[in-house]
Amino acid sequence: MKKSKLIICALLMCAGAMAQTEKVKMGVKAGLNISSLTFDENELDSSSKTGFTAGLMAEIPLDKNFSVQPELLYSQQGMKLSYSDPEVQNSHYKSTIALNYLNIPVMLKYYVTKGLSIQAGPQVGILLKANNKYQDNFLGYDNHEEMDLKDYSNGVDASVNFGLGYQFKDKFYADARYNLSYTNVFKDVTANTNYIINSDMKNKVFQITIGYFFK
Repeated sequence: MKKSKLIICALLMCAGAMAQTEKVKMGVKAGLNISSLTFDENELDSSSKTGFTAGLMAEIPLDKNFSVQPELLYSQQGMKLSYSDPEVQNSHYKSTIALNYLNIPVMLKYYVTKGLSIQAGPQVGILLKANNKYQDNFLGYDNHEEMDLKDYSNGVDASVNFGLGYQFKDKFYADARYNLSYTNVFKDVTANTNYIINSDMKNKVFQITIGYFFK
């Protein structure tokens, strides 16, 4: 229910803004994600995963300093895990959890000066793909596997974005954002998933993008 309300509020915000102005700019953007998941398993070492993001954006002016920027983005997220037992020779585990989303952020932008804006807004993510590609080695025996995690995952991710943006000549665009999820990526898992996921994991993403607005 909360996720549905968030989507509805985002759509109403866009519709209301469009009804007040015709000066809407459309554009495209692409960039880099540095993502991870909240993780508290002491035996495993976690690290960030790099990924790609790209999609469409629009800017809808509200008044002189405020505007709304809804977007539709494909986003590669997830994290990396590793484990090594110092008491067992040739024993290690490496894993990459890959999560692909269709994200719908709606950013409220305030221009502090010409071209430079501070931004904040909600985001809804629709999960397209989730898997764990891993390699383990025990006493010299290598094993490479890939596990589909979609059935263990929640299909919708709700989060919030904070960031800065800059426009040059009203066409060229760049921004940097931090995205923090407040919903769990995975369900309450009891089946065998190699013990690398749990229901407390949430997305964390630092994102840098460049874009172009069409006149």
